Amino acid sequence: MVMITPSLYELVVEASVIIMMGIGSAQDIRRREVEDYVWFIAALPLALNIYTILVGSALIEPRLWAVELALLTGMGLLFYYLGLFGGADAKALIALGLSMPRPIPPFESQIGLFGVTVFDNGVVLAVVYAALFVVVNLFRALLVKGYLGRYADASSRTKLGMILYAYKTSVENYMRNYYKLFLAEKPVVDTQGSVTFTPIYGVRLASDDESFNELSALLASGKLDPKDEIWVSQGLPLVSFMFVGMIITPFTGDLVFHLIRALVG
Repeated sequence: MVMITPSLYELVVEASVIIMMGIGSAQDIRRREVEDYVWFIAALPLALNIYTILVGSALIEPRLWAVELALLTGMGLLFYYLGLFGGADAKALIALGLSMPRPIPPFESQIGLFGVTVFDNGVVLAVVYAALFVVVNLFRALLVKGYLGRYADASSRTKLGMILYAYKTSVENYMRNYYKLFLAEKPVVDTQGSVTFTPIYGVRLASDDESFNELSALLASGKLDPKDEIWVSQGLPLVSFMFVGMIITPFTGDLVFHLIRALVG
């Protein structure tokens, strides 16, 4: 059998993972969906990993790979069925586990589980992004007159919920970008045919076709105008955050590891 040199192995695996996550990130930003063919890129490093083990190379520790693959697959499926992940997010974790059994320089990690580090960094970046969104929205509410619109006289709890969770846009913009926006309020038609809105709280990671169809019907009936304001929340492109989290790994390592060490140290 032909032995695989470390340099060739690392080149193929790293290039495959960067290409796979890069394409997935671009699609996630544009459409909040990733086509399945992207994850099949993992087939090349997977085949190389299996071949490397079969020829008895020391490049891969099979038991450590099994642990990481089981952990990433379990996390992906668990978060997906809990509604915390979209399908692409779960597939990204599984594909990472299949592709890179160990950290490869310069993509190294203090915990020895590269896919977990990519996930950790992605989550930290997503949380930072969400926190910045809240700060910006808070300044809008405080400084922009009339920003809260129909919620100006609502309870403090409702106001806070909308500031933390949503922002205003036009119905027209929502209809154009519904695949990556989620309604933060539900339209209700009263007996006189007027439309009122009720706040919706909660995190959703998949587009809401039902809401899109409901607004389409209201627009068609003339009960809503395309220029009317509506409150929405923006789905987080977690695959994109994981891609950035992977790229910064040579400079930061595992961000969650650093946070935990800072808290307990």
